[in-house]
Amino acid sequence: MLSSFCAPDCKKPTNWFWRIRGGRKPEVGRAGRQEKLGKLHFRKKFLMKFNQIIMEKRRRNPRRRLYRFMKSCCLSKFQSPQHYHRHTKQENPEQDLENTMEEEEESNILCLPHDLLMECLARLPRSSIQSSMLVSLGFYNALKSPSYYELRRSTGKLESLLFVFGGAGTGLSSAVYCKSNGGWKAGLLFSGDSIRGNEWVLDYHSADNSLLYAQPAIVKQQIFILAAVPCPASGNEVYTIVYDAWTKSLIRRAPMLCPRKKFACCVIANRIFVAGGALRNDSNREALVDAEQYIPELDEWKPIANMPRKRYGCLGAAVNGIFYVIGGLKFGHMNGLCVQPYAYVGSMDSFDPKTNTWLKTKALPMGGCVIACTVIGSCIYMLSSHAVELSFWKYATDNDTWTRIKPPPIPSPLRMDSLLKFSCVSIGALVYIIQVGGTIDDLLRRSGRSTRGLKEGLVLIFDTKLQEWQRGPDLPYIKNGAACAVVEC
Repeated sequence: MLSSFCAPDCKKPTNWFWRIRGGRKPEVGRAGRQEKLGKLHFRKKFLMKFNQIIMEKRRRNPRRRLYRFMKSCCLSKFQSPQHYHRHTKQENPEQDLENTMEEEEESNILCLPHDLLMECLARLPRSSIQSSMLVSLGFYNALKSPSYYELRRSTGKLESLLFVFGGAGTGLSSAVYCKSNGGWKAGLLFSGDSIRGNEWVLDYHSADNSLLYAQPAIVKQQIFILAAVPCPASGNEVYTIVYDAWTKSLIRRAPMLCPRKKFACCVIANRIFVAGGALRNDSNREALVDAEQYIPELDEWKPIANMPRKRYGCLGAAVNGIFYVIGGLKFGHMNGLCVQPYAYVGSMDSFDPKTNTWLKTKALPMGGCVIACTVIGSCIYMLSSHAVELSFWKYATDNDTWTRIKPPPIPSPLRMDSLLKFSCVSIGALVYIIQVGGTIDDLLRRSGRSTRGLKEGLVLIFDTKLQEWQRGPDLPYIKNGAACAVVEC
């Protein structure tokens, strides 16, 4: 076909060939080469200008800036940024320009000091921490480091959340109270994704009253649920369950040396201390004097010095590095075929972890049974039961003084039984008393009914500065044996 456009004595195409191809025959010589180079230079300048406009638009996009920032941090800190730069010159000029501009942007981010990078990550909202851990291994290690938690505390990004865990055969559930929102948010303790690889969770999910005698302990953003009982049919050991408030994940840790119930616990310097209670399978509820501590870094329980006296159903509090074990019951021994009645332990023991010794026992002036307590500053606030009424006390540890405070606004006489359970926590200068079990029968008796009524998720709030009580939003549900904890996350 090419021969039809060529002269018989010519081996090259004529001008007709170039006209059909849509152009003209290129001129030979120096002028033709200069014209060709001019076109290439114009094309290169046009592409460079076009890429500059595109890159400028990309820079103005905040999402892309965050993406590039996070992508650049995926590099290993043991390798220099120059290790990832391209040193070979690209044949394509526009591709070389784009790569150069990207390298300059990434190198600026990579040259940030480590402390400045941590300052930026410390200002992430709490809802973005879980997704940010999935960016890279470097991000995961940085966000899980102890220094990151303390940095968020120093920048004022930590917020106190009140968690209520419970289980009554319908599964492990939780309700979260946020003071800024002033309401509760209820749901399951774990999602379907967290079950994969953690099938042991189903043993607690299907167990009745799995958290009936459990005690929570807070270490930074993690909640250690001690003495949670799995389903008896599973045959599993009573492990320590750890719930991470940032990643919303559950893991198992080593069980206590002595499987116990109704014990006292507290946290001092990121160490968990437990004391007293009774053996889990002891129907006689023989009180213990054994005490132990847990080291989270080693996932190991170690025994400490025994208490000076037996306590069952005691409470724990930590103030200025001292472990206080408050109240409890002392069950009598068998006398022939009869069991001697129990008696309240109207005293308080204190333990110093630095010397591994128990200090002098102090008497409780209120009488009755201490059923809940919490700590604000150097003071311990205690809720005491007197069979038909409640009393509220404050103990100042710095000057060893007791003060009786206005009791909670619950009508009297109030019939107290073993099913009625209160929990006491603190957020800032506020004390929260939460009814997590049983019923208040006095409200039913006043209406002329003698049968037991529905459970009430009563929440009472005491302002320690104004010395006033107020009613808080009720729990969205009540689970038998719920455990309450306040986490700063």
